[in-house]
Amino acid sequence: MTVSVMKVVDLQKVDSSTKVAAIFLGLVGVFVYFVYPSFPTAIGKNLTSWIWEACNPKNGFLHGRFVPVAFLIMCWIGVKRAKNEEVRSSWVGVGLLLLGLLSYLVAVRTIQPRIALAGLPLVIIGVVYFLAGWKVARHFVFPAFFWWFAIPVPGLKDALTGNLQVLVTKSCYHVGKFVGMDLVNHGSNISVGGSDLSIAEGCSGIRSLMALAMIAAVYANYTQKTLWKKAVLFACALPLAILGNFFRIFTILVLTHFGFEEFARQTYHDWAGLLLFFPIALAGLFLCDYLLNWRTRRKKKVKRTRTRRSVVKT
Repeated sequence: MTVSVMKVVDLQKVDSSTKVAAIFLGLVGVFVYFVYPSFPTAIGKNLTSWIWEACNPKNGFLHGRFVPVAFLIMCWIGVKRAKNEEVRSSWVGVGLLLLGLLSYLVAVRTIQPRIALAGLPLVIIGVVYFLAGWKVARHFVFPAFFWWFAIPVPGLKDALTGNLQVLVTKSCYHVGKFVGMDLVNHGSNISVGGSDLSIAEGCSGIRSLMALAMIAAVYANYTQKTLWKKAVLFACALPLAILGNFFRIFTILVLTHFGFEEFARQTYHDWAGLLLFFPIALAGLFLCDYLLNWRTRRKKKVKRTRTRRSVVKT
């Protein structure tokens, strides 16, 4: 009995010291990464200010400002899931931590904050891996790499906006003509019964696509068990974003066709994203989830039905 009690006490001491070390390393890491003025060319000279300024509505990466909040929430979920896991320190984490710190040093020397953000997941996983082992660290892999959504990719908006703009314009025009609407297409403009509507760059759906990609990544990670299903559900973000944006623009054309041009250009245009785009896109995610797991749900339903029948018979 004495030996067993001593073992319990020792484990409690290890757990408390691990918590203290984790808190200490976490606070130091937050200060060095996000508070310390490492980047003289950035506003505020730290990574926090750079992220806030770099993720803006103009480049379509405004969603990057919400990444820190989402990260904290997912870390809380990770702590809940990992509380019953075996805690075993591993020096493998030190290797990952050193790689992450090396990327930070390169970022500071080259004044490229993107490199620091790219290596941040290795720092997070490395610290947790070293303190608690892989069984605990695996619950923080996705939250750590979620920081990549806060990295504005140079040239991505320019590469996608034009193609998405042309795609939504042509799609709305051909579908409108098919259903009998009086439309004339010239460039990115569509004339509806003499009223010209311009499909501007902001209507290409690039901002909505970025936001939906982030939502799809979170939804796929926490609802799917296998990697290929997570990948398929995440890949569905692009066609769903295009579909949702098509219906948003097409309904504006329909309202203009029936004489509600001012309402369509102003009030409806401003609110159509929340009222139409995201409901359609999110419903599409749920439908893809249902189709991916249809057989599993079918088997569970049959199993429950058989169980109920057996209970009734007995």
